Amino acid sequence: MARLLPLSLPVNAMATAPFEPGPDFIPLFCPNPHCRHHTNHGGWHWKKVGFWTRSSDAKRIQRYRCLACGRYFSEVTFSVSYWLRRRDILLIIARLSVTCASLRQIATLVGVSHTTVARHLARLGRHAMLFHRRRLWNHPLTEPIAFDGFESFEFSQFFPFHFHLAGGKKSWFLYHFTDSPLRRKGRMTPEQRVRREVLEATYGRPDPKAIEKDVAELLETTLASRHDDITLHSDEHPAYPRAIRRLLRVQPDTPAIDHRTIPSTAPRNVQNPLFAVNLADLLIRHTGANHKRETIAFSRRRQAAADRNAVFLVWRNYIKPRREKKPPATPAMAAGIEERPWSWKEVLRERLFPSKIALPPRWREYYRRVVKTAVYHRLTPHQCRYAF
Repeated sequence: MARLLPLSLPVNAMATAPFEPGPDFIPLFCPNPHCRHHTNHGGWHWKKVGFWTRSSDAKRIQRYRCLACGRYFSEVTFSVSYWLRRRDILLIIARLSVTCASLRQIATLVGVSHTTVARHLARLGRHAMLFHRRRLWNHPLTEPIAFDGFESFEFSQFFPFHFHLAGGKKSWFLYHFTDSPLRRKGRMTPEQRVRREVLEATYGRPDPKAIEKDVAELLETTLASRHDDITLHSDEHPAYPRAIRRLLRVQPDTPAIDHRTIPSTAPRNVQNPLFAVNLADLLIRHTGANHKRETIAFSRRRQAAADRNAVFLVWRNYIKPRREKKPPATPAMAAGIEERPWSWKEVLRERLFPSKIALPPRWREYYRRVVKTAVYHRLTPHQCRYAF
């Protein structure tokens, strides 16, 4: 019996799958990260060793063997859908993830379990981080930077956290993000204060210098390609000057920084120097159900929020126009990084290997899925042997 497609999706939506190599495919490097020909492509030799038939669609897949390390692999090893059973929904989930749909809403539209959507979003987040860092390779920073953060929470409102964003003041391009766990603050009832004390006694209190440390890392990564003086714009958060001083202590060769603060009461229009990050905050809450005010779709783990934020960053930088009324210029085009807009099909065209693309320290934690949520004692790092 044929499986019925969800009525909310176009008829041919389920037939859309990420790129897979065709009959003319030639492997360019060994996928084994421990092989010398994983990064050194010169003099590499391989041979074809037959086919295997994929059970899901009866497609014959060419197999290969590296003559240097002996590792067997196939043409689909270089596909972004490698080791996925539902290869046909990865592209659909990428598109739906920035439409303010929750995991269960996406699952209902696609016709799968919400845990399947979560696993696909985690893979998309890892791929998005690698894609973004590869596009920034050897690209010098040439514009002032605006940085700020927006607050959300994981598991419950007793566990808030900050996402710190750094964006180009002129291009609105988002260069990097980090996060910091926070202590719940603001107005609370006596019962809520007691509840907070109990939770902090059980799970520990967040580091009071978390924002200072994580903003310093945000700026260190963002300014790594800058070799002359730079202007930074932020609001009047007291931790930001301390973060800049920490950065200058850790990296004394950092270019001279001119830090300018903007009052939070200033109009949040395009003339505001913080417009790039203010607009990013607005779009994150607009396109992500997990960051809506008073939502039941909040992220249970900060790790999952980071995965989805990485997908948003790629969509915002490379796919979505800067202005809806003046397409097709994207923030990446305005920053001089790209010459044309990308599509999700092109972003997911090939598998990217973490052993070939360097990730910043915090993003390595995101990629390995070692960001802890206090209430969950069990942590399962991402350590697949062959998949990514």
